[in-house]
Amino acid sequence: GQFFVMMSSQEVLQGGSQRSIAPRAHPYSPKSEAPRATRDEKRRAQHNEVERRRRDKINNWIVQLSKIIPDCSMENTKSG
Repeated sequence: GQFFVMMSSQEVLQGGSQRSIAPRAHPYSPKSEAPRATRDEKRRAQHNEVERRRRDKINNWIVQLSKIIPDCSMENTKSG
């Protein structure tokens, strides 16, 4: 683990008090929040489904491998 400091030692010690945050490009509008929430829910549900399928595939491959490898059973793998 290496890390690099991209500022001078004085900037680090000052705590970055001179930094400013860029203003938003578009002002916040609360009326656009409802469609975003439903879109986020759809994306989350789709992501959950994709992840569930991925886990199922991995688990199926593990079961298949345990059947192929001699002296390997699911009970043995759970205990260590």
